[in-house]
Amino acid sequence: MKDTKSEALSHLDEYSSVMLATIDEGGPHVRPVTLIKYDSAYWIETGTSSAKVAQIKGDPRIELCLVFTEGENSGYLRLAGRAKIVTDAATREKVSSHTEFFASYWSGPEDPSFTLLRVRPSAGEYMRPGEMEPQAFDL
Repeated sequence: MKDTKSEALSHLDEYSSVMLATIDEGGPHVRPVTLIKYDSAYWIETGTSSAKVAQIKGDPRIELCLVFTEGENSGYLRLAGRAKIVTDAATREKVSSHTEFFASYWSGPEDPSFTLLRVRPSAGEYMRPGEMEPQAFDL
């Protein structure tokens, strides 16, 4: 049987639609994003002018939430950690060239309207579908 952490993280695909929470002095802000699982790391590609980029510059703490169903029951995976803006040209090239949808939004990894975020989760919470008590784990 899988341990809680492995089972929880198995719900994340190469591209997963998740909810991203950021915070600023006005409070929390939640929006859907595509979380990219690539090269043993988690990434988000976004527009430089987006509110999430400004919020992460001010406070890098984030949370991600994935809700999923099995039959009639739903469960969730929450990940808490930090996001960092990636400026390294080689990393931006590597991740953007892997991402299927990248060219639909940006002209290339050097496009100034493109921001790459590296997400570094430090803790998680997982609730199996049909259960009532979530399980916490460290990353």
